[in-house]
Amino acid sequence: MNSRERCQAVLNHQDFDRYPLFDILTNDAAIEYYSGKKLTVENGKQVVHAALDNMVDATRWIIMYPQKEEKIIAEDGTIIEQKRWTAWYHRRFTLSLDDVEKNVRQDIEYFSNPENIQKDADSLDTRIEDLVKTRQEFKNIFLFGNYLIKTGLQLYTGIGLELFSYFITDYPEIFDLYMRKGTEFKVRVINRAKRISDFSAIFDCEDIASKNGPLFSPSIMKKYFYPHLEQIIDAYHKKGIKFIFHTDGNVMPILDDLVATGIDGLNPLEVIAGMNLKEVRERHKDLIMIGGIDCSQLLVYGTTDEVKKATRQAMLDAGPWYFPGSSSELHNSIPLDNIRAMVFY
Repeated sequence: MNSRERCQAVLNHQDFDRYPLFDILTNDAAIEYYSGKKLTVENGKQVVHAALDNMVDATRWIIMYPQKEEKIIAEDGTIIEQKRWTAWYHRRFTLSLDDVEKNVRQDIEYFSNPENIQKDADSLDTRIEDLVKTRQEFKNIFLFGNYLIKTGLQLYTGIGLELFSYFITDYPEIFDLYMRKGTEFKVRVINRAKRISDFSAIFDCEDIASKNGPLFSPSIMKKYFYPHLEQIIDAYHKKGIKFIFHTDGNVMPILDDLVATGIDGLNPLEVIAGMNLKEVRERHKDLIMIGGIDCSQLLVYGTTDEVKKATRQAMLDAGPWYFPGSSSELHNSIPLDNIRAMVFY
């Protein structure tokens, strides 16, 4: 089997020859080792792709490339500290509840305009066309789509949990309308996009938990999250697309409700936060599981033998519908030997 056949077999609950390795690669040493080339900002795309092709069976778009380290000041005063593999945003202004209300009402107005449905569908098709071109640059790797059509609960990441909590308490009718209109709009965009079935499986991401458990109360999740996520997943399923849900943190307390929305898979399975691979598999026999090899402690500080043992155990616990991989990404703090140990287990 080649990588694409292997990944598709696991996604479709069919026989496969070995577990397909999935990961996101931002480790200079591993990239240079698996590509056989020196990594620079200028050749980043070519070298990163070569390394992924030689190392993993699958990854997801958007793929990370090294970038020039610099400080950028945006027009609104935001200071962007651009690092080699990431960027930090420092905003100079503080939003008020009135600001949030104004912005949310503008979003509702946008969602209510039928002309914007085609506009966003065309934009999505353009992104997918770019993704198709990226996929063609690989020899054999399986590339998951990553369209980033969220339910709307992710509003909290832009304004902070405290202000978000005040807003949904003081303006419940507005937030409810925002969520309903947003979901209706996004479902229509999915329905209208012409190229959305070019990928058989996609990731979408909303961080709804920390290492201490879910960020929101059961009532908030039941009212504002599960029903909206279910509608979006259903739209993908009608297009024949499997839906992999990505969230950091420990979602064990809400696992059954989350799976009930129709998700086909779960990632990244942060075991150090409390995600128990064996229990997840026992509770949900058909769930596709992706990740589960701790990249905050084990891969950074563990021995190669410990990494191999943990990888093999993860396969026993999470198999058979399982993509072994890090619990987030293979970053620069992980020694190359430990990455090789996980890859060759």
